[in-house]
Amino acid sequence: SSGINAEWPLRPGTWCDTDEIRTMLTAQVHIALDTVLNEVDEDGRYQVLLVSTSLAESVLKLYQDLIGRLPPSDNRTANLQTEFERRRHSLIQPFVELKIYQIAFTLAEQFQHFTLLVQLCEDTKDMVKLRSLSAEHPGFAEVAYNWYLAQGKQSRLLTANVADPQKLTKFLTSQPHLKWIHQLGSKDYATAGQTLAKLGLEETELLSRKKTLLSISKLSFLADGQDAESEDILTINRHLETVTHQERMKPGVIENAGLMPENMAPISCPDLIRLCVGDYNPNLEDMDVKKALDLLQGAAEDETVSNEVFEKLRLEIWCAVIMKDDWWTKCHLVAPDQIEQTLFYRAVILAYNSGMLVSHFLPTVDQLLGLETWGEVFVEEGRRKQFEYILRSGYEQMSTLGLVSH
Repeated sequence: SSGINAEWPLRPGTWCDTDEIRTMLTAQVHIALDTVLNEVDEDGRYQVLLVSTSLAESVLKLYQDLIGRLPPSDNRTANLQTEFERRRHSLIQPFVELKIYQIAFTLAEQFQHFTLLVQLCEDTKDMVKLRSLSAEHPGFAEVAYNWYLAQGKQSRLLTANVADPQKLTKFLTSQPHLKWIHQLGSKDYATAGQTLAKLGLEETELLSRKKTLLSISKLSFLADGQDAESEDILTINRHLETVTHQERMKPGVIENAGLMPENMAPISCPDLIRLCVGDYNPNLEDMDVKKALDLLQGAAEDETVSNEVFEKLRLEIWCAVIMKDDWWTKCHLVAPDQIEQTLFYRAVILAYNSGMLVSHFLPTVDQLLGLETWGEVFVEEGRRKQFEYILRSGYEQMSTLGLVSH
């Protein structure tokens, strides 16, 4: 070995080859470094460090010899390996705390304490040493990656250059939240865009994080040269529009729903529609209906939303609009000027003027009348007939105005 102690005075298989002796020798190293080192002059300090280093190396070599003499199938091998790793850290860490980095580096490399070596390279800002260790020791790079990840130093994980691109790519396969950084750094914008889009669409914890991931994904696709009308970018735009609608929900609705604006989780298109027109929004207004219809349009383009769900949402929107106006108490809404006073009519006009396809966002009068809700609202048959008359009259008037086909 090229270690510090070339002569290695403690031999395996002798009086020192017991756990009690190894524990006692370890304690001597700690006493020398914790107490004696502070009581001696410069020459004495050199001697204490020399003896302590030699003793630490010898104890660790004893462990290596013991492990080497046991067959892998022996139950004692795993326990002894665990004890060795614990003792290794205990013997080298005092040198780190004393900032005696040269000895700490030498012992850590000799006995392959890779985790401590990464920490030492970071503490001393020695990236040349870090890359050298990665090149010389198989397995070091993966330990380094795991250490950076555990320490929350994701940016350092990719800037330390501890491994070649192939090795890094292989490692990042299981780290989707990191590999897009590497892909951007490698100017692989198309793959980065796909990775970010997937992460953004799967994000369920924070709306702000979803928005950031999708926004960077869009920029990546644009950097790759994709047209603004490409399928990838149009899909991202649709989801970003949903995010924007959620961000712009009325404060009262957010409060009624028990949500916290600063840390809201992403809400699906169907659930946002129900927030817009449901019980959490008792003061339903024209723009709320327009927002719900915009979301409905996004839901229509979402492959995860079935036709059945789409139709149900569309009917829920207009049912909420009708209920808001109490149509059944107004028996003479047959003149255009009277219809124009209703939320129903104003919402149709707003959607129509914004370019929405009427047949897409507005159900037929028969579809609306077929809702079971009216059976609960109008217990008396006469009231039900009266409501049906008013609703059909409303559709007639809108047809006259060219808003709906008759």
